[in-house]
Amino acid sequence: MNKKELYTLMALIQVYYDKFHFDQQKLDAWHVVLQKYSYDSVNANLVEFVIDSPHPPKISDLVHKASYGRDIPHGFVLDLTAGEDD
Repeated sequence: MNKKELYTLMALIQVYYDKFHFDQQKLDAWHVVLQKYSYDSVNANLVEFVIDSPHPPKISDLVHKASYGRDIPHGFVLDLTAGEDD
């Protein structure tokens, strides 16, 4: 992704979230991380993120498919009595 595409993305985030602001320093810092990702994939993740989150995204929210919460493995059982003798 080039800086012009990143600027477009950050401007969209600013439209979606009133509390999100960016300047040249933030644009440059985000570009260092996001330059290896395609605009299309990051934008698709942003659209999915915006639907479910009332808070602005972090970089990690944009580069990974959103799971919206911690991933709990299937079959996980919380046993509050584990280790206690009867």
